[in-house]
Amino acid sequence: MTNTRPIVAVRDLLRHALPVGTRVVAGRAGLARPVAWVAVLHTRPPAFSSLEGRELALLSMDALHLLNDKLTLTAIIHELAQMDVAAIGVIGAIDSAARNAAEEHGIPLLSLPSGSAMRQLERDCVRVLLGTPPSPEERGAVIHEQLLQLSTENRGLRAVIAAFADLTDRTIVVQDKRLDILAASGRLVESPRFAALESALRAESALPAHFLDRQEATQHAAEPILLTMPECGAQRLTVPIVANRLGRGFFSLLADGDERFEALDQQFVRHGAAVCALEMAKEKAIREAQKRVQGSVLERLLTGSVPLDQALRQLTRLGYQLNGKAYAAIAACWASPNAPSDRRLETTFNEQVALLGVQALVQLLESGVVVFCQVDQPPQSPASRKVMPRAVRQLAEAVLGRMRAQFPNAHLAVGVGRPAENLAQWRVSYQEAVAAQRIAQQWRVNQPLYFADLGVYRLLSLLLETPELRSFYRETLGELADESQSNEDFILTLETFFEEHGNLSQTANRLHVHRNTLLYRMERIGQLGGFDLENPETRLAVHLALKIRRLLLR
Repeated sequence: MTNTRPIVAVRDLLRHALPVGTRVVAGRAGLARPVAWVAVLHTRPPAFSSLEGRELALLSMDALHLLNDKLTLTAIIHELAQMDVAAIGVIGAIDSAARNAAEEHGIPLLSLPSGSAMRQLERDCVRVLLGTPPSPEERGAVIHEQLLQLSTENRGLRAVIAAFADLTDRTIVVQDKRLDILAASGRLVESPRFAALESALRAESALPAHFLDRQEATQHAAEPILLTMPECGAQRLTVPIVANRLGRGFFSLLADGDERFEALDQQFVRHGAAVCALEMAKEKAIREAQKRVQGSVLERLLTGSVPLDQALRQLTRLGYQLNGKAYAAIAACWASPNAPSDRRLETTFNEQVALLGVQALVQLLESGVVVFCQVDQPPQSPASRKVMPRAVRQLAEAVLGRMRAQFPNAHLAVGVGRPAENLAQWRVSYQEAVAAQRIAQQWRVNQPLYFADLGVYRLLSLLLETPELRSFYRETLGELADESQSNEDFILTLETFFEEHGNLSQTANRLHVHRNTLLYRMERIGQLGGFDLENPETRLAVHLALKIRRLLLR
């Protein structure tokens, strides 16, 4: 009678029998080795009975120590290699010497999850070896339960994906709603092709429309779809990640173009996406909680209602190393009614911070978004404070560029304060940034406006919200402060007069009028304003009032 048992490889046991969390720590090239049976280490000699070759040898380090406290895992690997075992699964710590030994012999060395029941592992593997593996639905349910258990250990999305990739023997990629890759693991990640794969994965055109619509994605049964990537010689099985009734991203299994996805892969994708939704929701909740704490600390710091040492401790606990570092404030807000949300602006700042690799604290406040960006080096002299720090300029310009490209009809106003050498100066840098941002908003400036570049407006901008500034303006200009066409002509004459340093001939030439006409205008200006420009103090006050007018009326 012929033997009809199927040929089962090590990778088949990973997919159909071994638990989530099993890691291939060495000998990955041997995953195609056939397995004939399973052997479990005994705590009494002989360690393994009647090995005939091609076994999956299972052992725990505790059992190994009970057998012989001087016996090492490395020695066991060398001995099992002589007996031609197919793979070795270990519960417990695996040192580098053991990994090197497994690599030397080309034997897959599997790290099994702690707490795994050895006899259950044996039964599950034997079931597959005898040709009666669990159905895809049954295996999928077990995988889902094990993934949830792994998720409860709070190792993070990347750890869950790495464990899942080893189990499925596929490359797994998790992307967010903008198709940026959050986590990736598997053999294709290490291949030279992965750069091309990344580019193909980010192409929106490859996905169906109902996948890209975050709300519509929740209305359809989350059925995985098969997409080919011929330019990369690969294919992927993809499904949306849905959490809180909204599409949050995409889960994909990747394989070479000549491989086939099985029914079990469909289960892997469904359950993998469900657990990723949980992980992403957890990480989002953590980020939101951190933002609330960070925002509370920052608002209290900027309003002066929290002691500096307490604010420093709280920000340090949130992961910001502030001692000895100089930071400059960036204040940004939308200056047009057709603009996207401040939340979108905050997200863009966070993306650019990560992309540029700068150290920065990004926070959404009621007035817009504030960023404290670490500068390249502390300012060494007053002169160095006159130049916007390079890292700050790069970040601000990158965000402005992204926003102009995505929302060309929306105006974003960005102001930058001078560097603060310690936490006590953060409030000053923030006030300067807000003052510069207000001027950028009023004057429709389309680039980051640095407070140090504002000249006399540095002083005036800080007084912009005070009633005294408006009072000074009206009292100084008198009737000229009233809005009318004739007053506009007089104001233009005055501004030109000051730009020409009081030279009447040059002022007349600039305005293209006769000198006598200019003299009449200047006399009329003095009457309407009730001032004498021959007085130096009056001249200074009028000049300042004209500067204030630019702030108030733009």
